[in-house]
Amino acid sequence: MASISTHQINVSDMKCNGCEDTIQDELRHKPGVKRVSANYIEGTVEVEGDDDLDVDALVDEINELGFSANR
Repeated sequence: MASISTHQINVSDMKCNGCEDTIQDELRHKPGVKRVSANYIEGTVEVEGDDDLDVDALVDEINELGFSANR
């Protein structure tokens, strides 16, 4: 059984709750993701997932949505 890890992604250009919802809705269905919590005030997205979660792919997904994300 894989253990769960928490990863933080920086997204400095989220401006509102709608931005949070867009990112959360996109990431929560990705393989290995257990929980997603975006916070536009702090400019962060916290992702809980399996140890083998591809966080770089999640960063790419956020960037494809039109945001500026990085680890």
